[in-house]
Order: sequence, then C-alpha cells, then structure tokens
Amino acid sequence: MAGSNFIIEAWTYLAIDLVVVFGRFAARWRENGFSSLGVDDYLMIVAGLLYTAETATAHYVGAYWLGLANSGMTPEQREALDPSSHEHYLRVEGSKTQLFGWLVYTVLLWTLKTCWLFFYRRLGSGVNNMSLKINLGFALVAATFLGTFFTILCGCWPIEKHWQINPDPGNFCQPAVSRLQAWTLICTNLTTDFYIMTIPLPMIWNARISKTKKAGLGVMFCGGFITAVFGGLRCGYVLQDSPEGPQLAGEWSCRESFVAVFITNIPVVFPIIHRHYKRVRQTTTSLSRSRTEGDGSKESSSGFRLGSISSKHVGKKKFKHPLSLPGETFYERYGSEEEIVRDAADKSSKEPRRAAKAADDIVVTTTWQVQSKETDTAERHEDMRRAVSGYRSAGV
Repeated sequence: MAGSNFIIEAWTYLAIDLVVVFGRFAARWRENGFSSLGVDDYLMIVAGLLYTAETATAHYVGAYWLGLANSGMTPEQREALDPSSHEHYLRVEGSKTQLFGWLVYTVLLWTLKTCWLFFYRRLGSGVNNMSLKINLGFALVAATFLGTFFTILCGCWPIEKHWQINPDPGNFCQPAVSRLQAWTLICTNLTTDFYIMTIPLPMIWNARISKTKKAGLGVMFCGGFITAVFGGLRCGYVLQDSPEGPQLAGEWSCRESFVAVFITNIPVVFPIIHRHYKRVRQTTTSLSRSRTEGDGSKESSSGFRLGSISSKHVGKKKFKHPLSLPGETFYERYGSEEEIVRDAADKSSKEPRRAAKAADDIVVTTTWQVQSKETDTAERHEDMRRAVSGYRSAGV
C-alpha cells in the first residue's frame, strides 16, 4: 500500500514540475521571442526529460522489483538463492535499475546546476567579477560531475559486479546502499550548491533596493539549501543499510529532484508572474475607476435636462409662424434652450471685460424671456387660425 501511495506521489511531483517547466519556456518565448531564449531555457527541457526518466526508474524499483537489490542479504542467503529463481531475477534487475537511477539522478542535479550558472550569466551581465565567478563555477561543476559520475559507475569494477548476488560483491558494489556513492555525492553536491548560492549574494547586497526585497531575493536564490537537505536525507537512508534502504532512497531521490527542479525555475518564473499580476491589477484598477466615473456621470446627468424644442420634429418640415422674424428664427439659430442658457452664461462672463474696456460706451442689453404654456391641440389650432386671419386682413 505504501508503495502504491509513493507511485502516485512520484508521478504527481513529475506532473507539477513539467507544468512549471513548460510554463517557464512558454512565458519566456512569449515575452522575448524564440531568438532570445537562453541556454538555461533549453537545458531545463533536458532536465524535465531526465526527471521523467528518474521517476520511471523509481516506479520500477518499487512496482516491478519490489524494492529488492543485491543488498540486505547474509552470506548463507546468497548461497542458498537459486540463480534461476524469481527472487534472483528481481534482485539482479533491481540492482541494475538502482545503478541507472544513481546515474540519472547525478546527471539531473548537475544539469540544474548548469542552468543556474547560465541564468546568472544572463542576470549579471556587466557586473564586476561576475563573469569570473561564473567561469569558476562552470569549471567546478564540470570537475565534480565527472568525478561523481565515474565514481558511481566505476567505483565497483568490473561493472557487472554492481548486480552480483553470490559471492557478496561488497558494499561498494551494492548500488542501493553504496557508501562510496553516497559520500561522494554528499561532498560534491554540497560543495557546488554552496558555491553557486554565493554567486548572486554580493550583487543582491549592493543593489539599491529595500532590505525586505534583498531578503526575499536571497531566500529565492538560496533555495539550494532545501535541495541539500533532501539530498542529505536520501544519502542518510542509503548509509543505514536497512532492508527498506533501496525503496526509501528511490523515494527521497524523487522528492529531492522535484524540489530542485521547482526551485531552479522560481527565479525565472516568479518575475514573469509578478509582472502579469501587476498588469492585471492595473487593468482592474483602471476599469473600476472608469466604472466609478461612469456611475458619477450618470448620476449627474440623471437630473432635469433641457431638451431641444425641435427634437420632436426631426425629419419633418419645420413650421414657420407667419409673424416670425424674417430670415432665421431664434430657435433655428440657437437650436435649444440648452444653447440659450450656455450662450447667456458666456455673454454674462464677457460683460465685465467689455465694461472695463469701454466704460463710457452705451451698452444695449436685450433680454429674451421664454415662457411655456401648456395648451391642447384645439386651442393651438384656434390661435394659429386667428393669427393668420389677422395677418391676411392687415395685408389686404
């Protein structure tokens, strides 16, 4: 039951990291274009493939080989084990898978270290002594990778002894619990992690930002401490040389790889997410402001508004009263009462200036009074008929 639970756990870890890796690559591609992708972006795809292979290896160790290997056996048990038995087959295949898992695990961790260095090269372009530190980091990573890889592969020679059952090949030839492999990986992994973590610290310390941001960046770039803790737990289970050692070592290697891949992507993914969050926040704020202003304008315009007298007769021929002034009528000129009020306000504001300019001039002020009287249709027609009749009799 525990093995099946871990299988679900391991593949869940892989799915999360693959989403993060794909999101990082897609975001970088969308923001800067294909040509601006860095070496670390492509290496992260390789790291995703390696992590998939490691998860499949851990799955095989628990689900197919039942956590068995060429370790955890007494000399009597080794001698009594039939080479043609199913248990012998499981132990041989389990030992081969354990060796393959060690190698994939090592390649994955050092690929992630290389990603960090290429990322720091892009980040610290032009910073004093940054290129020297990064070049020393590349040399250190290359040397430690070769030393670790070939120690794991060739620490037991010939290689076939890694899955030998009888006679006992010794601890160095038991991949699941090899002290040589565990101590080598602890030393080289911690050394490179600590060196890589110290590269950006001077740049962060000298940056003109608040102490809170400095602390946040320091924690983000020093996530290797967490990876080192998980690596220490993995190697601790290996050094215990217990019957559950192979299974526990495979489980903790997956957990360490999950944390390592996730943390390596945080410095690249987090700024992109932060920028998108700020854009969404600014857009939301502007939309809320515009809605607030729109509501205010609606409230201010919901009061009484003077309508145009001629608005009811749009598209119809306008009726001109026979007694109207020649040429354009008053409302034809101004259009509506609203224009009258606005024009009157403009004129009243200009009056003091005109008075200051010519105090001795005679000013003639014309006041228009508009009265509204509600009449029914019959009365209006009667008034119109009387006015027209009077106009015609006067003309005659």
